[in-house]
Amino acid sequence: MHRPRRGLAAIAAAAATLVALTGCVILPPPLPDAPPTSPSTVSEPTWGPTGEDVAPGLEQYYGQDVDWQACGPNWCGTVAAPMDWFGSTDDEIELAVTVAPATGERQGAILYNPGGPGASGADYVMQYADYLMHPDVREHYDLVGFDPRGVGGSTPISCYDDPRELYDWLWEIPPGDPEPLSDADLQQQLESAQWLADACLEHTGAYLEFVGTEQVASDMDLLRALLGEDKLNYLGVSYGTLIGSTYADLFPENVGRMVLDAAVAPDRSDFEGTLYQAAGFELAYGNFVADCLQRGDCPLSGTQEEALAQTRALLDRLDADPIEVADGRQLGSSAFFVAVAANLYSDLQWETLRQVIADVLAGRGESAYAEADAYYGVRPDGSFEDNSLEALIAVNCLDAPAVTDFDQVRANAAEIMAVAPTLGPDFVGLSSCAAWPFEATREPHAITAPGADPIIVIGGRNDPATPYQQAVDLAAMLESGVLISVDAEGHGQYYAPMPNPCVDEPVNEYFLTGVAPPADLDC
Repeated sequence: MHRPRRGLAAIAAAAATLVALTGCVILPPPLPDAPPTSPSTVSEPTWGPTGEDVAPGLEQYYGQDVDWQACGPNWCGTVAAPMDWFGSTDDEIELAVTVAPATGERQGAILYNPGGPGASGADYVMQYADYLMHPDVREHYDLVGFDPRGVGGSTPISCYDDPRELYDWLWEIPPGDPEPLSDADLQQQLESAQWLADACLEHTGAYLEFVGTEQVASDMDLLRALLGEDKLNYLGVSYGTLIGSTYADLFPENVGRMVLDAAVAPDRSDFEGTLYQAAGFELAYGNFVADCLQRGDCPLSGTQEEALAQTRALLDRLDADPIEVADGRQLGSSAFFVAVAANLYSDLQWETLRQVIADVLAGRGESAYAEADAYYGVRPDGSFEDNSLEALIAVNCLDAPAVTDFDQVRANAAEIMAVAPTLGPDFVGLSSCAAWPFEATREPHAITAPGADPIIVIGGRNDPATPYQQAVDLAAMLESGVLISVDAEGHGQYYAPMPNPCVDEPVNEYFLTGVAPPADLDC
């Protein structure tokens, strides 16, 4: 995302491109421990290529025989794909795929993406298949997870030799103390963005240009064909909804039963996505504060307005005078902001957030850093669990042009702070994409997907990472869109930890029968 006054401020998910907190991104909160599994009863995969006619030069990909290997109760494989589906190079990449077989009589396959950009769909399905989809649907469908190009087990991108380089970029507090959003401050942010761009290009090379969402959506059509499916059945969450709508844009005739949960509007610019997200997190934090003030362990006090002012004062204080933690690091406003935002994805995380705020008010920064590190997958030794942070930034940089004019950055900042006076200052600044070595390969635009089968779009009214209005807008622009509105906290509403039959039952019915709700639903 961006570097505000000190360090990295970033929230993320989905489509915000300032820097990286998915939603889209925006990555989802941790799932519970995986349920116990038993060996698969499927002796060997029963699917194979559809054998359909494809454009010249693509036959070798659509007709390839995948070497599926048993991996626990699942099947794992590696698929070859063009590095560039749109023809600028003949190089190839690999895609990592995990298939959790249907538990009963197989009806087909459903592809799944958990968001990000940067989340590993292969890992999610490997570990959490039974938490991602209702058992009635799992009985009849293989659940298919894949690592999008650039991510994890697929041909990855990289931005460093030593993980400490990226770690220091993420959390170091820049020298000096320029006036926020001054030319000196923005120039410092530009130099930071330039370092990242140079590092990613050095370690990834030309492939860095080909990890955008339109390339990923094209990969999904390849996976559809190799699984023997005439149409793509799909469940996408957060940024996964942008992949889904992009697929519908490119291949409307191949859309099957598609559900887009916690939707991202594909016509949002870099700035518009950030503006929406800032307002979304401001709303979610206000809801958290209202709940907190009713509890005996709330570290904030007074009216809701006073508690919000206390929060802003705390962020400003950390900006001016960071807290030194036990390992020698300094907790500035950016890291604390990430710790706060990371615990607004679900009201189940609010207890943790109360404790983090209490600790920081008492001058202790360890719990806040633990939450911020966990959000980005940072281990205690400063290494990373995976390359999701690099992928998040790289994909976002290709999906929407960044604002680089300093005066426009300041004008945008004023709008953001108007809708988010408490958290907004931590959303403003120059994009981490400001010096990216490649132009955006996707131009934000409305997607109508004429002729596509019904597409269910789900939006939570209090979703911070992908605010509700984006779901409303996406469903309206799709010719076959059906909206399910949910009056609830959190990011993602289908098969959530707190079951909601109003959401789950029509989605399950759609996957099982192909019958979508005849009209929008309000849950």
